[in-house]
Amino acid sequence: MSRRGFALLAVLWTLTAITVLTGTAITVARIGSATTRNRVLLARAAWAREACTEILLARWASSPAPISRLDSVDLGRGSSCAATLEDPSAKLNLNLADRPALVILLQAVVHRSAAADSLVDALLDWRDPDAVPRPLGDESSGNRNGPFADVQELRCVRGFTDSLVGRLASFVTTRGTGGVNVNAAPREVLAAVPGITEETIRVLLTHRGSAALSNADALAGLLSPSARATLLASYPEFVRAAVFGPQQLVGVVTGGVRGTPLIARVTLTLVPVAGRLAVIRRESE
Repeated sequence: MSRRGFALLAVLWTLTAITVLTGTAITVARIGSATTRNRVLLARAAWAREACTEILLARWASSPAPISRLDSVDLGRGSSCAATLEDPSAKLNLNLADRPALVILLQAVVHRSAAADSLVDALLDWRDPDAVPRPLGDESSGNRNGPFADVQELRCVRGFTDSLVGRLASFVTTRGTGGVNVNAAPREVLAAVPGITEETIRVLLTHRGSAALSNADALAGLLSPSARATLLASYPEFVRAAVFGPQQLVGVVTGGVRGTPLIARVTLTLVPVAGRLAVIRRESE
């Protein structure tokens, strides 16, 4: 090959290298620009989330009635936020409920006593620290042998199908102190509280249209002699299991920027104190 041919080849290789380097530089610049933009958007979403947290706390303190949610709040310049508040004591705590309470709840959901006994034994074997199986339980090698991290973990327990866990999600939680708020819990959860009869459940559900009951004595005063006697016969167990207001609340606050999929989320554990909410735990995502 002549010197002219070598020169032409060198020029072509040089042009190819320049083209590749230019393309790489453009790609890197685009990625850097997109990364910077996403960081800015995520920061705006986080600011929106924090703004919504303050709005939620302020509205709780100033509202005459407890609030349960903030629908989408427009914060301007495309930023918005939303929040929900849930009372975990309106549900049965998977990690703290005893066997009788769990059996009553499972019977109400699956409508079969034998199935409920087997499910509860498997659940208790999953959460207890030992490796000794209960009569109808299951101590397989995959067991956590510790408390449930969340309700969806039930899917890992023998017998708990996706469908069953979906139905149970309205009645169980892994948050809160374990007490059942009788002024907020649904029928299925109320039935699991010691000393509560069908009449007591009807009284509690009917009374929610007026002022909340403040204590066990106020509840007992609304019952017939037979229902009152049943409540008083289990009085120590009732007062240990029941509460008459939320001991804790769980707030989920999200912030975002319109037109983008980026969301900043935080889960707050809150305690009602002196007409306001105190944040005792933050779990940011």
